[in-house]
Amino acid sequence: MDQRRSQDRPRYEPIRVRSLWAGLALVVLVGVPFYLPVGSAHPMLLGVPYWVVISAVATLLFALLVSWACLYRWNIVEPEEEAGGDR
Repeated sequence: MDQRRSQDRPRYEPIRVRSLWAGLALVVLVGVPFYLPVGSAHPMLLGVPYWVVISAVATLLFALLVSWACLYRWNIVEPEEEAGGDR
């Protein structure tokens, strides 16, 4: 289990994908409820102010997006030079 991905796939890092950065920024902006009226706590959803629900959902979306990028879009196999080949 030294490798998590096949050597056949090219090296790919999602840090270079601008749409991923845009998605992360959008989720963060939605999660910080600066766009809501100051001091607003009503309506209540499930016994908590609605801005708490908005922040919790945005946090979950952020975690899902980062997890998806790491698990399915990132080829973490290093080149032979970095993998500790011949020294």
